[in-house]
Amino acid sequence: MTRLKINLITNYISQFYITFIGVFMLPFYLKHLGAEAYGLVGFFIMLTSIMLLFDMGFSNALARETAKLKDKENGYLEIKNILRSVETLISILSVIVVLGIYLISYWVAVDWLKVETLSVETTQSCIKLMGLIIGIKWFISLYHGVIIGLEQQVWLNIYKIAISTLKFVGGLLLILYITNDIFYFFVYQAVIALLEFLVLTIKIYSVLPRTDFLKPSINSIKTIAPFALSFAYVSGVWIIYTQLDKLLLSHYIELDKYGYFALVTAVSNAIIQISTPLSQAILPRMTSLLSTGKKKEMLTIYRKGTQLVSIIIFSIVGIISFFSYEFLYSWSGDIEASLWAAPILFWYALGNAILALSAFQYYLQFAYGDLKYYVRFNTYFPIVALPIVFYAVSNFSAIGAAVAWFFIQLVSFILWTPFVHKQFAPGLHGKWIRNDILPALTMTVLYLLVLKLLNLDLHSFSRLEVFIILVVLGSILMFLNIIIYSNNRNKIFNYIKR
Repeated sequence: MTRLKINLITNYISQFYITFIGVFMLPFYLKHLGAEAYGLVGFFIMLTSIMLLFDMGFSNALARETAKLKDKENGYLEIKNILRSVETLISILSVIVVLGIYLISYWVAVDWLKVETLSVETTQSCIKLMGLIIGIKWFISLYHGVIIGLEQQVWLNIYKIAISTLKFVGGLLLILYITNDIFYFFVYQAVIALLEFLVLTIKIYSVLPRTDFLKPSINSIKTIAPFALSFAYVSGVWIIYTQLDKLLLSHYIELDKYGYFALVTAVSNAIIQISTPLSQAILPRMTSLLSTGKKKEMLTIYRKGTQLVSIIIFSIVGIISFFSYEFLYSWSGDIEASLWAAPILFWYALGNAILALSAFQYYLQFAYGDLKYYVRFNTYFPIVALPIVFYAVSNFSAIGAAVAWFFIQLVSFILWTPFVHKQFAPGLHGKWIRNDILPALTMTVLYLLVLKLLNLDLHSFSRLEVFIILVVLGSILMFLNIIIYSNNRNKIFNYIKR
């Protein structure tokens, strides 16, 4: 089995476990912390996504540069030089931002968040801890980039499973048996972040060559600065573009309702994460193939990756969107939260399915190391999209944000993806849509129409029974989506013959 396949398989096992354990634990957090306290957790997740734009694209640039240098003579030494210089820069930025969050913590607790039962002191202390954790996460992100570039993703996935278990299971045990005070929950998460930092530091510097102390070098940063800054700019715009609705909602709705909204965020983020293991596996390989002139092989990986994501994402999103209330209730057991969140989840799930497929045009630009079109799109498109999001949130609250998000993603996919394909792979787009995406989409729509005609009534079943039924329906749909592709049918038939 090739390294690419091993990395892809372990990436998906790891991502499935991390997503599953996070989603599985959320209702317990919601129940034992309370909706308002869990609203703070949702606010932290959103704040982390926004503040990671200060990573300045260096983690992705390090991943790409490591993939390029690792097989060259003295490549590891060059990687270490670049990493040491980037660490110094991120250290300065992290101190500035952590102090900034500390200084505005009272304003956020009193004026921004709509807190009703939590004390101002507790809320402010939690926000200060959020700043500390974010500062540590920047270094964790950098080290992830280096390990991905080295294609040591089996180790990385084992580590991520272990850390996620400590985060989610350990956090739940803390709430159940020690204290359900939200402040101590964030203290625990800060300790886990420090542990992550220590483990990754030891791992990285055990792989890189031992040397005398390396002084930070501006020239080393200049090596990756063009790509990093381009990526940082578009990432910053992209994060604001994808998180503005969540940021505005943290102000426009009560914190307990924001806790319910965290249910939607967790599920919609899980949909996006479906493509993350694939991107971690294929981006270094696509970059490597292009660097050796193997464009045809690169595009083969690109198209197979699209088929894989289409199969998985349409199967999952089809069931979640069609049975949004049943899914939320079977998962959370909270009728009020499920009724409030179901229509919102419907639109966010569909929008994020489109977003996961739209990400492929970025993979192509990343592999070429040419992000100029990515920069232009993420400069001009948000000028139109962000006012729409602001209007939708301020006038129609969470449901307005969800509907706006879906249509923004749909328009982006229809207009932009064919343009990128024309620039980097002329003649690909039509085949990509017809042969790689449309089969699974068509099968999913037909399957859901059949379910609608059957008029299934799941209200008489228990939560567990409803969940099992949804899993079975999703598994059947996934099998149908697999066999709709002729290459998969041929592999299955040949396997049966053998």
